[in-house]
Parts: sequence; structure tokens; C-alpha cells
Amino acid sequence: THNLLRSPTLFSVAEFFADIFLSWFPFYYMGKCAFLVWCMAPTPSNGSIQIYTRIIRPIFLKHESKIDNIAKDLKGKATEAADKFKDEAKKATANIMWEEGMKKDS
Repeated sequence: THNLLRSPTLFSVAEFFADIFLSWFPFYYMGKCAFLVWCMAPTPSNGSIQIYTRIIRPIFLKHESKIDNIAKDLKGKATEAADKFKDEAKKATANIMWEEGMKKDS
């Protein structure tokens, strides 16, 4: 079922950016509709399976190590950003509590 989502999703992302130009072509919307029906057809050789097995999967397999390295790098950066945000939140909370304590003492 994941294959059924990947190809139309990829198509939707590409279409989002290219729709300005593509919509000027005659029968564009008819072709788009036919493509989406082909991608979602309930057959073993539907379009999304064909596109995934012939185009998307080989690209991912070819660049798997690069993708893994990028994912690890992004994970590290996200962890650093979350830790920094957590530390800043702790400091802000401590400052607010200190200020509230000073107000009560006055």
C-alpha cells in the first residue's frame, strides 16, 4: 500500500510547482486524471507500482548511503536544536520564577 501513495504523492509535489505552466497545455487535466486513475488502478501492474519499482526505488538504492548520511546529519542537528531550545526554556522559566519571587518579596 505504500507504493500506492508514493507515486501520486511525488506527482502532486511536482505538479504543485509546475501547474502554472502545465495548465496551459490542451487536455492537461484529462491526462492528469488518466495518470492518477492508472496510479490507483486495483491491478498488480498499476502505475504507482511501475513508477516505484522502475524509477524511484533504483534511485533510492543507488543513493542510499548519501540519504542515510543526510538523515543522520539532520537528526544530529535536530537534537542539537531541541537541546538548545530546552536549555533556553529552562533559563526563561527560572528567570520568570525568580522575578515572581522578587515581586512577592517586595
